[in-house]
Amino acid sequence: MHVDKNEVISHLKKLASNLKTRKYLTLEDLRRVPKLEYFMQYHYRGFANALKAASLPSSKLAAAMRITNEQLLDYLRDLRTKLKRNPRVFDFLDDTKLYKKYSDYKISWSIYKTRFGGLRKAIKLIEKDGIKAEDENKLIEKSDFLGGKGRYWGEAAEIHVTAELLYRGFQAANIPVDEGLDILAVKDNNTFYFQVKHKDTDNNQAIKITKSSFEKTGRGNVYYVFVLLSNEKREFLILPFHIVNDWIREGIAEVTEEGYMIYIKVRDHKYYLKEKNLDYYLNNWDLIK
Repeated sequence: MHVDKNEVISHLKKLASNLKTRKYLTLEDLRRVPKLEYFMQYHYRGFANALKAASLPSSKLAAAMRITNEQLLDYLRDLRTKLKRNPRVFDFLDDTKLYKKYSDYKISWSIYKTRFGGLRKAIKLIEKDGIKAEDENKLIEKSDFLGGKGRYWGEAAEIHVTAELLYRGFQAANIPVDEGLDILAVKDNNTFYFQVKHKDTDNNQAIKITKSSFEKTGRGNVYYVFVLLSNEKREFLILPFHIVNDWIREGIAEVTEEGYMIYIKVRDHKYYLKEKNLDYYLNNWDLIK
């Protein structure tokens, strides 16, 4: 079943007309209509965008979710240029003009805590020499990818996972707003969410999952897909949320102040997490159910 743009709008308006005491639609409302959430993301790349196209009001939360991380950093740059100093908390309250370039509502300083771990960390990202090593995981990593210079590893990994899902009969689309999940997919009226991580198997770097992301997105229909890259091949580890949760509980994934570190090693052409053989999860797309 394919739902086009006009049908998405029609469904949204019909759902809105059935609201009684509430003013705004929520994602829970959309999930009453099979596949509507997927096609909303597919056509409009976000709930707030779809509501705007349907001329329906959106909550402050939905409007905030519509803003990308790059737009938030651009707004921070605009404030700093105007103030001739780094913005402080009260500057967001005092702004009556600049925010309108990015949002219908005032942008709260607290969103920088959710997206970047705090206002100070966001400011570091817009300072030329302020990007530290621990921030690199939150940025799109720029490097060679399978011989293609200048490609983005993270973005390319998501594209490969989306392609694999489409090949296997899922309807899949990227989730544009960084809420800890990268891909939404639907199959047989079931909705699945994916967080994609990539790893170059030629180095010893860990795959990092932040605590905030893990706690915020953890549920039964969430899967982690680790894209393992080498010069010769590209492989996938398909990991249901409960498996990663077990690894953390058992101490197999290393716990740090900010998150969980998963060190995957290659021994005798097989993948291991400490002494745990990962063959069962390797390219096993049938685990998604």
